Amino acid sequence: MRSEELDRALGATPQSFARRMEGTLLELKEEKEVKRVAFRTVLVVALVTALLCSTAYALVIQGLEWYYNNRFTAYQQYEPEKHQAIMNHLQTQVPQTKAEDPDISIAVTEVSWVPEEKVLVVALAAAAAEPDKAELHPMWNLDADGAYVGKDNLELYADDEEARGEHWLWTSAGFGPVVDMVAPGKQLLLLDADGIYLDGRMLIGDMSSVDAYVAEDGTVHTVFEIRLDYMEEDYISQQQALLEQYPEQTFRLDNIETARKLTALVEHAERMELTIPYTVTPYTEDDAQLYTGGREGEIAFTVELK
Repeated sequence: MRSEELDRALGATPQSFARRMEGTLLELKEEKEVKRVAFRTVLVVALVTALLCSTAYALVIQGLEWYYNNRFTAYQQYEPEKHQAIMNHLQTQVPQTKAEDPDISIAVTEVSWVPEEKVLVVALAAAAAEPDKAELHPMWNLDADGAYVGKDNLELYADDEEARGEHWLWTSAGFGPVVDMVAPGKQLLLLDADGIYLDGRMLIGDMSSVDAYVAEDGTVHTVFEIRLDYMEEDYISQQQALLEQYPEQTFRLDNIETARKLTALVEHAERMELTIPYTVTPYTEDDAQLYTGGREGEIAFTVELK
């Protein structure tokens, strides 16, 4: 299936999509052996099948190449070498477990492991399993301005004209009460995914970031850019010195262990196994249920290091 055949089947397709499909189908034709990782079977066939559906086609369009060219363009202007390094190390077929989730489809669509910049970039995409019945939005798009205080607390904020007793949702159509921003008859689902973990420890460093947005087709995209300070030559010694100075900061013990684990993997291993926990919460006006009653899930994936 060449690009002209893809165009006939799906309409005009970007060149990056055509290249990706050609490469994937060629691998299937050659019947390459699928590698297995220690704790799971890689679901390559499931990912290929997903590429042929309309939702996954949109995910390909709005991958990291689209993201850095359309949503976050600062690197091209201010750090072009870093942007090029991220693109050079792009991994578009990511071995992963299939999350058996009743409400959403979710997958890691692309990864970029950039050791020379000490950066890991991960693109996560999710969509409502039944888009005719539900809308999916990032949790942080709910009350994005921080003005919600709850109906019972409005009297305490009488002097604050922006304080609200009802939840507002940020969407492409604007910012307003949930009932006005969600299509009539649809359930609002809120997705919260804010960290990447290595052996149960969150990978996070100075200037790490998470960005989440809703595409035109309703797919929620989350882009993690993790700055791996752990890979600095003097990181462990710095953490040890700070721990001696402030022994109550026991979190530095986790930092030291994470640095040792990551350094060993980079030096000796060909791949790294990571997880992204997430929570899906059906919208409710019961704040206790809204903030603590979500259903938790997890997606595990593999990053090639060599």
